[in-house]
Amino acid sequence: MKRKAQGAIEYLFMIAAALVIILIVVRQLRNKGSSAENTASQAESQINSTLKSMMSG
Repeated sequence: MKRKAQGAIEYLFMIAAALVIILIVVRQLRNKGSSAENTASQAESQINSTLKSMMSG
């Protein structure tokens, strides 16, 4: 009985470790996504202002 309990506990610890790793990866991807969005937004505004200055003369 002791062997089965030890195996079950090890299995649960492995699942918990996998969930922690998945949560860390998801958090990092969200941070990268928001910083990429900010960069794209800044590039868009710079392009728009450059185009407006070229059109006006």
